[in-house]
Order: sequence, then structure tokens, then C-alpha cells
Amino acid sequence: MAFPTQPSFVVHSRGWDANLLQHPVPRFLHAHEDVFDAKDLEGCKPFYASDMTHTKSNGQTFSGEAAVAALRGDCSLFAGYFHEPVFCSISETGDSYRLIGWAEMFVDLPGGGEKKYTDLQGREWECLAFWSFIYDVVKGGGSSRLPGQDVANACGPNHHLGEAIKRGIVPVEALTS
Repeated sequence: MAFPTQPSFVVHSRGWDANLLQHPVPRFLHAHEDVFDAKDLEGCKPFYASDMTHTKSNGQTFSGEAAVAALRGDCSLFAGYFHEPVFCSISETGDSYRLIGWAEMFVDLPGGGEKKYTDLQGREWECLAFWSFIYDVVKGGGSSRLPGQDVANACGPNHHLGEAIKRGIVPVEALTS
């Protein structure tokens, strides 16, 4: 039995390499990540459409300003973080592109701890998280906007959460609320 298919741009990457950045969506997301990873969350606003939605890994969905606040909240635990792409598949969906991807997220927690992980730039980090995600990026007159994002953990439990609990940054009770 034949199944309908559609062309996709598929890349296995180690960081933001030239092969990945051939496509406009990863270029757009790289610019976004530069600002987001610098914790310049106000600087991220131009990347988000007013009708953006964000779905957390627990299934909660937020829209508009609440989506931006939820996205900020997802990383508020971290003293620092940095994303490195590993894989993406991008398909056209009419007036937008859908990117399904996986990235490594290097993390430092408040209070400092042992640095066990090294990113491709040689910087050392306390924890490493693996994230899978879906981005829908609307095509638009010379600039893209990010109207939706679904983020889910690719594996669990994540190392950074265990470290945060050990250090008393996050209470165990937070796992069930």
C-alpha cells in the first residue's frame, strides 16, 4: 500500500552547522536562540506572533502573552542555558513551515555545581537535557514569525531536575503539582 508523502528538509546536525543553516527556518530559529539563550527575553518578543501558542510537556497550552510568559517560565529555574541542535525535519504546510526537531540543552543551576558536560564551543555546564519540539513558523514578507511551539521532553527524568531537587532548589512536591 502506498502512502502520500511530501518533501522534507532533514538534517542530522552537531550544533548550528552550515548544512542546517541552508534552510530559512533554522536560520530564523538560530537568531531566536541567540537572544533566548542570552536570557534576553524581552528581545525575543519580535520573534513571536501575537497569536502564538506554547504547549508545555505536561499538555498545558497557553496563547498570546501567556504563551510568552510560560516559555520564559520553562527556563526560569536555570542560571544559564544553551541549545545545540541535533536533528530536524522541516516540511511546508501551506502558509508556514513545520519543524520537528531535537536539541541538547546545556544547563547551569543557581548556586553553582560540578561542570560535567561540554558544548561544542568548549564551555562547561552542570547538566544536559534532551528536548524534542515542534515549531510552526509562518511564512511572511521577508520576516518570519513564530506563532506556535510545542515542547516535550525527549527523555525523563531529566538530569537537571534531579540536580535541582538534590540542591533544594525545587521541592519534591513540585513534581506532583
